[in-house]
Amino acid sequence: MSITQGTVSSSGTAVYTSTNATAITAVFLMNDHSGTVVIDVHVVKSGNTAAASNKIIKSLSINAADSYVLDTEKLLFDNGDFLYVNADVDAVVHATISHIGL
Repeated sequence: MSITQGTVSSSGTAVYTSTNATAITAVFLMNDHSGTVVIDVHVVKSGNTAAASNKIIKSLSINAADSYVLDTEKLLFDNGDFLYVNADVDAVVHATISHIGL
């Protein structure tokens, strides 16, 4: 199992890009801001861009100093597929992604 970490920008960030076939086992999104931050999360097929059609979470509010954990179902990725997150406040949401190769 491996971990990838990154900080989410207000213009959007590919917080994880698959190399070969992988599975995301958990995603932790931590709000390190003094106020509530709203995020969107996309699962994007290689060669595509983040759009309404691949959004899996829309306008999720994360309270100050709180985290959201996405771990109910595993996400299976092919080579080049990616997890994309954008936030309404720049550089205050930190992502930790746990993943394994298949």
